[in-house]
Amino acid sequence: MPHDFSVLKRFNFQYKPIGVKYLPSKPDGIELLNKELNFCEMIKEAQESKPFYVAPNQWRCVEPFILGMKDFEPIYISGMVGCETGLFREARANRQMYLNLPMMLKGSVKYVAFSSVDQLNFDPDVLILTATIDQIPTLLRCLNYSDGEPIVSKTTPVVACSWIMIYPALSGEMNYFVTGFELGMHALNIFPAGLFLISIPWQKIPIALENLALIPYRGDMLKPGPGGDAHRKRINQLEIKLRKRNAQ
Repeated sequence: MPHDFSVLKRFNFQYKPIGVKYLPSKPDGIELLNKELNFCEMIKEAQESKPFYVAPNQWRCVEPFILGMKDFEPIYISGMVGCETGLFREARANRQMYLNLPMMLKGSVKYVAFSSVDQLNFDPDVLILTATIDQIPTLLRCLNYSDGEPIVSKTTPVVACSWIMIYPALSGEMNYFVTGFELGMHALNIFPAGLFLISIPWQKIPIALENLALIPYRGDMLKPGPGGDAHRKRINQLEIKLRKRNAQ
């Protein structure tokens, strides 16, 4: 494998990191999924099972549409479903969501492979981390640590699977959201509320792993900070030191 994921062991994840890959043809050396699951459920399945792939006839929710396998049915893109179920105030609001939803080009994906990183035999398109609040101060800086770019979360209350698994692969940008917000995942009872799902695209996996090896792990962030006076004193001392260096 081109990536060394061993740095992730330092975080002692309760839920294993996984890789997802979008394929135009059937993968070798991976078993076909033998049960019926929704797209978002496959994250948990990959954390707890052997690597697997999903065939075109196994999708049961909106996956064939967002994966570019089928055209959306009118009842969905018109906003009828979201309005009827009370998820949106009017059909137009639900309809607007589909204009922004990340979706694969039609015909570009036929199979999707999943695996925990400790069993990977493919180069993932997206690396997904399931993290607790105390791990977040370190993990969410995996790119910002070296590029200084803002850390942005993009999602919708429904079809959030598209934002966590497809959006990074299409945009090349990291994304994250907090479990409990996404209504479908909550209904399926996949994860407890309050976990962070972080997805890193293939273009940025190498720098993310490199940075995570360098960033001090801040696993103590749930403990209270030193307080205003102590914090200001430390910063003042740092400023004095740096001004002296700058004056040389």
